Amino acid sequence: MATIVFWNFSFDWLGYRYPRFRRLLYPAALLLIKDGRILDRNLRKEFVSREELMSQLRQQGIDDIAKVKEACMGRAMAISAS
Repeated sequence: MATIVFWNFSFDWLGYRYPRFRRLLYPAALLLIKDGRILDRNLRKEFVSREELMSQLRQQGIDDIAKVKEACMGRAMAISAS
């Protein structure tokens, strides 16, 4: 367990200290929906099914995908509706 804690702390410190390393550890958010259109290629990259995406939208109170300007997958799914 100490080994895991050590490596976790080390990677966090490296990510904080060196921006290039941070980009490797924490990739940029990936768009799943753009202007009401689902980006299937990005869904596959993130291993997210359409059903899971629609479930997240319903939890946010969005019933029509056309209302969604952008939905990103990062550490947590972020949705921007118009």
